[in-house]
Amino acid sequence: MKVQRSTLILVSLALLLGAAVILSESQWVKSLTSKTNPEAEDTQSPILTFSEDEVRAIALERGEETLSLERQPDDTWRLTGPTQGPAEAGAVAFLLSRLNTDRPLQRVTMQPEETPDFGFTQPTGTVTLTLGDDRRHTLILGGPDFSGSAYYAVVDPPSWPPQAGTEPYQVLVVNADVATAIGRPLGEWQAPSDPANPEDPLGESSDRPEQPSPSGDGADQSDNSEAVPALETPAPSQGE
Repeated sequence: MKVQRSTLILVSLALLLGAAVILSESQWVKSLTSKTNPEAEDTQSPILTFSEDEVRAIALERGEETLSLERQPDDTWRLTGPTQGPAEAGAVAFLLSRLNTDRPLQRVTMQPEETPDFGFTQPTGTVTLTLGDDRRHTLILGGPDFSGSAYYAVVDPPSWPPQAGTEPYQVLVVNADVATAIGRPLGEWQAPSDPANPEDPLGESSDRPEQPSPSGDGADQSDNSEAVPALETPAPSQGE
């Protein structure tokens, strides 16, 4: 059966119209999502991109306290401030893992004048990583979000603190584990020392040399000389 030319034209128009409707709906859904959450962006990348073996030094600013750690030639970590000594490897690994493994829950935009709303007037903490090639990564942790289970953070800002009239800042919404890693007390950053040898319960060392005691023989002789009278020799009788 021969198909009329007009029918082909109508079918072609219908297909084009259907494609246009589908494309229009797709754009509408995308636009609607953007309007519903215009600040949402890609959250597939980690908070920071680096390799843990690249990190040579870590600085943690928490209020008035600044914690400094340095990697040693044997790849162990050492505290260099505010106290000195071996660092707890688990605390360092947990912090670095949160930064280069965890993904932000959301990315939002912050205007410079909105700094107080995100808790950046007095940041919860600031982490600075120094890498082997002298590159640096900085994360500034603000306050908690409305849920209390996440925190706002700014990564590698071009300038800080924000100044009026500057470009908006991209803010990450990060898991509360990041705040836990940064806010860990100083004592938990220190490696446990070897336990000391237990002391004598009486406060005296068990290997302390004993005082020499008086000689038993001398004491016995002295005592016997005083307690036992000397035997007298009987006088010879006249008949002998």
